[in-house]
Amino acid sequence: MDIVTVPRRRFLSGPFGAGKTTAAIEQLRRLLRQERVRGDDILVLVPQRTLAAPYHTALRRGDMPGGASVRVTTFASLAQQAVELYWPLIAGPAGFHTAGQEPSFLTLETSQYHMAPLVDEAVEQGAFDGVRVERSRIISQVLDNLNKAALQGLSIDEAYARLELAVPLGEQRTVQINALRAARAISAAFRRHCLERAILDFSLQVTLFNDQVLTNDWSRTHLLRAHRHLIYDNAEEDTLSAHRLVGLWLPMLESALIIADDDGGYRTFLGADPQGVQTLADACPAPERFDSSFLMAPAIVALDRRIDRLLAAGPHSTQTPSAPMPAQDDNDGHVLVAPDDLFRFYPQMVEWSSRQINQLVHEKGIEPGEIVVLAPFVSDALRFSLQTALSRFGIALATHRPSRPLEAEPAARTLLTLARLAHPLWGMAPAAADITLALTVAIEHLDPVRASLLSASVYPPRRRTNELGTFAAVNNVMRERITYTAGDAYDRLHNWLYAYRAEPLPLPLDQFFARLFGEILSQPGFGFHEDHDAARVASQLVESARKFRWALEAEPAGALDVGRIGSIYVHMAESGAIGALYLPSWQTPTDAVFLAPAYTFLLRNKAVDVQFWLDIGATGWWERLYQPLTHPYVLSQRWPPDVPWSDLDEYRKRQDTLRRLLLGLVRRTRHRIYLGASDYSESGFEQHGPLLTIINRLLRQGSNSDKDQSKP
Repeated sequence: MDIVTVPRRRFLSGPFGAGKTTAAIEQLRRLLRQERVRGDDILVLVPQRTLAAPYHTALRRGDMPGGASVRVTTFASLAQQAVELYWPLIAGPAGFHTAGQEPSFLTLETSQYHMAPLVDEAVEQGAFDGVRVERSRIISQVLDNLNKAALQGLSIDEAYARLELAVPLGEQRTVQINALRAARAISAAFRRHCLERAILDFSLQVTLFNDQVLTNDWSRTHLLRAHRHLIYDNAEEDTLSAHRLVGLWLPMLESALIIADDDGGYRTFLGADPQGVQTLADACPAPERFDSSFLMAPAIVALDRRIDRLLAAGPHSTQTPSAPMPAQDDNDGHVLVAPDDLFRFYPQMVEWSSRQINQLVHEKGIEPGEIVVLAPFVSDALRFSLQTALSRFGIALATHRPSRPLEAEPAARTLLTLARLAHPLWGMAPAAADITLALTVAIEHLDPVRASLLSASVYPPRRRTNELGTFAAVNNVMRERITYTAGDAYDRLHNWLYAYRAEPLPLPLDQFFARLFGEILSQPGFGFHEDHDAARVASQLVESARKFRWALEAEPAGALDVGRIGSIYVHMAESGAIGALYLPSWQTPTDAVFLAPAYTFLLRNKAVDVQFWLDIGATGWWERLYQPLTHPYVLSQRWPPDVPWSDLDEYRKRQDTLRRLLLGLVRRTRHRIYLGASDYSESGFEQHGPLLTIINRLLRQGSNSDKDQSKP
């Protein structure tokens, strides 16, 4: 289609890699160059900041005109900025106790900090005794309920009434219902706390935007007149609230382009509403489709079709899809590559994967950044095993696990421990085991055994202060065992910490982390040097601590001193707080193999040459995580408010989710997929999940097709 002669409102759909975003960028270029539209009259809306990268890249090109900047943002940012702008207008009607004071916007970390005392009180009273969930997960799931309720336009009471419908029958039903009612009380108390102190978590920002900004005639009109042209990409990954806003905006726009991927909706667990895309499509006069993929090799396209037909019939169906497509690459071998013999144990599968990656990189010339290794869950053991195996071949590995608490990352744990040592006035002496871990991570080539010897020498287990001894004070025999190279690096770290402690005033914690990383840990001889993951975690921790400090300093209740904020942050992080989304951690590495959970890779919206699917016998490809206090499907306006969630509903949703997952992964593969499985899981249990059954059927179909083609 000639993109110059487009209708006023367009809806464009198709599979991933069909060129939809490219078409959107061309429309953006046409608006700026040919129609001379001011940049600030154009809004580019995406569901997640990481998905805005193609637009930022395009706008930085030399062929784009200068002038006012195009606004590239998300619904969440749009809502926060609108609430801040119209605050004097909406604060009073919204019920804030001190409507005259400026609001403070909470991050995910500061929201967890404010909710923690409410959860601690409920835990002490035994409200969650019968529920197998950690304290930090209680906090995150209660916040998740508040966020989903706001995005779906539900009150707190309506949301928890729906959650009670999802509790299965059985002996634990009463216990779980009581836990949900305790969570409801915490949610209500947290909302009152926010209203009293004029602090706004994400859920309250969305509620104010939907219930105040968009219902006030003046603010709604002013907001909707701010832009005349809209490009809305990946609409299937956005929420009901975002779709409603775009629906309000469409009649007032001079042009709009709405883009959606087929079979998307991977952010459903974050509140995405893929069904709502149809309403936006109906508002456009002639929806369009791009069907061809510019990424996948022909055999991958054939595999995509076979998976779609197979799962449409059901993974356990005995019906064989008609006209099976060949699963063979035109250039070299099969697109689905499995080992000749099934592995009995998990480590054998990891070792096979590392050898295959070595062949791809060093023999076939594939860049490490074009290889991803995916699993339903990425444990520390898997990361360590694969990293160790690849290091033998000189191949770097980068990982991203966004749902993990900050303190679970060894690099973050090291920085937090060193922060304790550098701030003795906090009175937070680290445990001896934490010192051992910190030395292992901080000093290059220092193994855990020698790190334990060094830790016991410079920080005796019974020490009650956070004072460190010097390497020179260690006896000669022990120094020989630890090695003088490691001892020299330790002394440099020791001297840096004590030089910092001698400074008259402590730095804000984020600045301390940045200095420690830049001046010591990233230097040659230290563990963060040339370590992609450590650098990423350090960057995330710096940004997290900085935003935490800014939020507390901006609170109307009164600013705390720098040292107090730092100690609060360390305590919160070590309690299992989950970090927010930080852009650097979502950037795909270009010189390292990427290891991640499957959904994390999908949310990056990137294609690669080769994928490895590990542990395909695990049920984690099919099952949801156990979350007793939240539920992504009943907390949706698409689910009837008075219908219980049944086992059949769960089964159907799992089937649909697995189909979307497989199609999404295949469509982000250019050439080949390697399949790894073992009889026994990482924990030593036998496993034969639904994905393994599906893969076996696909491999049999491909084999039969190859035999048919070989006949004269």
